[in-house]
Amino acid sequence: MASGWDSRPPWRQGHLPLLLCLLLLLRSSAQAAHIKKAEATTTIAGAETDKGQFDHYYHEEELGSALREAAAAGPPGLARLFSIGSSVEGRPLWVLRLTAGLGPPPADGDTGPDASGPLLPGRPQVKLVGNMHGDETVSRQVLIYLARELAAGYRRGDPRLVRLLNTTDVYVLPSLNPDGFERAREGDCGVSDSGPPGSSGRDNSRGRDLNRSFPDQFSTGEPPALDDVPEVRALIDWIRRNKFVLSGNLHGGSVVASYPFDDSPEHKATGIYSKTSDDEVFKYLAKAYASNHPIMKTGAPHCPGDEDETFKDGITNGAHWYDVEGGMQDYNYVWANCFEITLELSCCKYPPASQLQQEWENNRESLITLIEKVHIGVKGFVKDLVTGSGLENATISVAGINHNITTGKFGDFHRLLVPGTYNITAVLTGYMPVTVNNIIVKEGPATEVNFSLRPTVTSVIPDSTEVKVTASTVAILNSSPGTQSSHQPIQPKDFHHHHFPDMEIFLRRFANEYPNITRLYSLGKSVESRELYVMEISDNPGVHEPGEPEFKYIGNMHGNEVVGRELLLNLIEYLCKNFGTDPEVTDLVHSTRIHLMPSMNPDGYEKAQEGDSISVIGRNNSNNFDLNRNFPDQFVQITDPAQPETIAVMSWMKAYPFVLSANLHGGSLVVNYPFDDDEQGLATYSKSPDDAIFQQIALSYSKENSQMFQGRPCKNMYPNEYFPHGITNGASWYNVPGGMQDWNYLQTNCFEVTIELGCVKYPFEKDLPKFWEQNRRSLIQFMKQVTSQEQSMKFPPRTKKF
Repeated sequence: MASGWDSRPPWRQGHLPLLLCLLLLLRSSAQAAHIKKAEATTTIAGAETDKGQFDHYYHEEELGSALREAAAAGPPGLARLFSIGSSVEGRPLWVLRLTAGLGPPPADGDTGPDASGPLLPGRPQVKLVGNMHGDETVSRQVLIYLARELAAGYRRGDPRLVRLLNTTDVYVLPSLNPDGFERAREGDCGVSDSGPPGSSGRDNSRGRDLNRSFPDQFSTGEPPALDDVPEVRALIDWIRRNKFVLSGNLHGGSVVASYPFDDSPEHKATGIYSKTSDDEVFKYLAKAYASNHPIMKTGAPHCPGDEDETFKDGITNGAHWYDVEGGMQDYNYVWANCFEITLELSCCKYPPASQLQQEWENNRESLITLIEKVHIGVKGFVKDLVTGSGLENATISVAGINHNITTGKFGDFHRLLVPGTYNITAVLTGYMPVTVNNIIVKEGPATEVNFSLRPTVTSVIPDSTEVKVTASTVAILNSSPGTQSSHQPIQPKDFHHHHFPDMEIFLRRFANEYPNITRLYSLGKSVESRELYVMEISDNPGVHEPGEPEFKYIGNMHGNEVVGRELLLNLIEYLCKNFGTDPEVTDLVHSTRIHLMPSMNPDGYEKAQEGDSISVIGRNNSNNFDLNRNFPDQFVQITDPAQPETIAVMSWMKAYPFVLSANLHGGSLVVNYPFDDDEQGLATYSKSPDDAIFQQIALSYSKENSQMFQGRPCKNMYPNEYFPHGITNGASWYNVPGGMQDWNYLQTNCFEVTIELGCVKYPFEKDLPKFWEQNRRSLIQFMKQVTSQEQSMKFPPRTKKF
């Protein structure tokens, strides 16, 4: 977290004269004489420490060897060395994994991410990341010493370390910025004024501060591009492949433990306490580290230039200290369910190697204690009641704490909590939720709580007695007759193509800014493990209210048909910003539970190309299957294997009592209604029993889009194509077996249509405002069909599946 010369306030920039650096080193030595060592002797690899291990820093040519030696200090099957990627200059980002029972490493010598080995059921993952700023070097060395200590201690039978590595999955990444380290200079206590920008080694080789380069929930500008920070991209990908529970980010420039949030919506330079929902847990973790560090626990590091700076108990909220936008610790908590704290280890960023042994002794006990804290709170498994199999990605929510986690590959979870009494719920789409009340968490090992969820094909109505703050009392302030006609709703302003990280930031931002009417949840993951996000908008989010219809829009089912994805993000912005002020939006949110899924095929989207009109690049999912040919069909046996995206959506549709839906596509301009195929496989009108209703709801969309209603959409591409009033029966247009809209109608009580939004599948960004203008009234009017009295009479619950 220690910030740089270009972004910290002047009083935090650390422009220290050489004399002050020397004074710092003298003072550190004097302090060390009065500090009791963590142990009289430290043993590594079964013998007393060889002081030669502390006499120099490990540069690139030695780093990999030092980690291999650390791994060799333990018994076979304890360690795996691998790389999560490379720096700008091609240096590997080494990680040493330490946990009992790993087995032998790959025979082919692979050191890529896949060489890390399999995950172990019920064993929480902890990561420690050092040297993020290349000139903050103590962490790089201390983490190598820690790896040696853990491995050697396990070999020699140290009861504490054996217990730790038998129950904990530890990952040590000594240097996230190896390029910067090679530019930094030993003895440089601050950021040098000499030399060009970046010469200190703080930033990566493209001049980017890695701790300002992560997606940020409070960002006011464009999401950071990751092309110039392969180190950050590699770390994000690594986090997504795992289920880390606890993390430490090790820095230098002060001596304090800092915890989220690192910034605030105000972005005031300093003095804003930006509290997470887990503030008590974060303070507990920070204190666990600080209280075992002889200098940090004093709360008065007396760093040169900041001699009067104090931190109560040796800890601080990040934003209260100083505002850091794009920090790694906040990303871990907001996007990855991982509790990360930032640890400033020394006033001098790059002290002489003669100080390394003292730094190791100062931090040894703190590091081991922090790892042990992954075992606090509640742990357990979420399983299918019928099959007994673990359920991945089930949501674990704690009443009163607005931050959920999800289960791992085996249905296992570890929820960090301070001592207290809690009510905890496990939820997964397609299952009845289960709540366990009055769970007592004590100091020490986690309380074990297991959940068995019953599969269901009926509506999921959460059984919760928790009092929710609803939006029902938000002002219907402007609903007086005199203002309705003149009111102008706020229009969206965010018109650009949202790749997955951008979309994720967008969704989380609106979920955070409008918590009374939104709930962001995921149906599961795509083939490439991207979340299948849904934004619920309702006056009572998370609850099915009797008599209130459920509605959904699904976009981007074909990855290269992107207009629906962007329109649904626009719609989220429109509904959120106009609720409580615009009568139409307010009434819609009060009367309907709205579910918006911007992207059903996020993997395909990432392969698609802007400007595409007719290609199939990115159309299919990552297994190369067309998701709109992947649903069970009434006329044809679908032989392709069901895809994870399809399975997730089917489970979702059987778990919620949806009444009306639309599936947003591209490549033409028309509303298409069931049936999509017929028994003979011909292009012929295939009428459903509710054909008249389907025509009416299709017209409710097309008549609000003047170009669509004209019925001749793509004259240059398909000159003979004509759709009267902009609607068509699906099979009459062309035969589509395995389509989603027919499955909705036949297997649930939901009436779904497919809306083709334009002739160009992936239009250029400059055209996006035009698509919103053409479709905004249609999107609203279509949703209103589910609540109009006339239409409600025409949507009786159907017991027969046609």
